[in-house]
Amino acid sequence: MNSNNAELIYYYKRYCKILAAIIKEAKKLNYADKIKKSLNKNKTIWNIVNLETNNTGNTEKINTLNIDGNSINDRQETANAFNKYF
Repeated sequence: MNSNNAELIYYYKRYCKILAAIIKEAKKLNYADKIKKSLNKNKTIWNIVNLETNNTGNTEKINTLNIDGNSINDRQETANAFNKYF
């Protein structure tokens, strides 16, 4: 914004905060509705997480998992560790 009018700048900043809060609440309601209507809630939740984190589905991002001081590099061991945890 290119203005020296203090009142206008204050109004603009306040409007931006209100708009950000409205967008955040709208997203929350939309995602809650999607999860509620979903037949596969876990998949829907992960799709939302990936969408919000801009994850493209690249499985190469996590190469090492550290569990109780032990580093796991193998994908099968990582999957087994997650399965055991959940």
